[in-house]
Amino acid sequence: MLVELWANLLAGLYLYLRPMIKWLIRRVTGKCELLRITYQYTQGAQRTKCIEYSLKRSSSRQLQRLVKEEDTNIEAAVVLVMKEKKVFPEVHSQFEPIFRQSLIQINGYVCLMYAVENLRQIKFSSENSDHEKKLMKLWGILGQGEALTSRISSQWTQIGFQGNDPMTDFRGMGLLGLEQLLYFCTKYGNEAKAMLSRSHHPKTGYSYAIVGINMTELVYHLMKTGRLRTHFYNKFTTRPSLDDFHEVYCCVFHEFDSFWISENPKDIMDFGRIREKYRKKIASMLKDRKTILSASFQET
Repeated sequence: MLVELWANLLAGLYLYLRPMIKWLIRRVTGKCELLRITYQYTQGAQRTKCIEYSLKRSSSRQLQRLVKEEDTNIEAAVVLVMKEKKVFPEVHSQFEPIFRQSLIQINGYVCLMYAVENLRQIKFSSENSDHEKKLMKLWGILGQGEALTSRISSQWTQIGFQGNDPMTDFRGMGLLGLEQLLYFCTKYGNEAKAMLSRSHHPKTGYSYAIVGINMTELVYHLMKTGRLRTHFYNKFTTRPSLDDFHEVYCCVFHEFDSFWISENPKDIMDFGRIREKYRKKIASMLKDRKTILSASFQET
């Protein structure tokens, strides 16, 4: 408790003194903070995160908006920053392309967050034919060739839903939960089926679909809190897509299956404890500035 309090006090003191420190360093080096970052770091998460932090903490609201707004004009933003920070391309030719690339990464992450949130906000509806088709496709992949006796059926529990109607299980994550389950099962069908088979184990079994939706919640919060920036800034120099986010989900879901078994749970009541331990493991991995979350299995 005292260590945490001391750390918070130091962080607060740094934020208070930061403008003065920046001014002094600029007077000594002749370079603004953004320019120093481009010289100090190589391509990757560390450089882009430092540029993002500098913009976020800028005294200029125009610069602050560059890390928040979805519709940032990248070229106009580069011109604005170089003008405001007095960075002359004749002297510092490397700054412009480096800053542009980092800004594209930052804006790409912001846009991806909006896209993920929009999908999560869509409520699954049995009256929506598109939603129903996707749900039936999921059953077609995981149902082992067995035909559903009816739309509302206890058969759904065979693939890990809680009750007779999967719609109720998508309430928290909306359509995002279904999209991610379906993405994994469509692209990595063999591995998805192998995991479903393992989920039926009498001792280490778990509710496959429910855990899959739970993993959607996990990667969603990793994105919202900014922890996934490490992965995306290391892996992509351009804007990532929703499929790129789904790939993270596939990796996290698959690795949880192995983690769950390795923890040798007493029964499903151990899920909350093991899930939290797994969350901390992923969060710790993402603190490493070089981390990229990648799948260890092949497409079907």
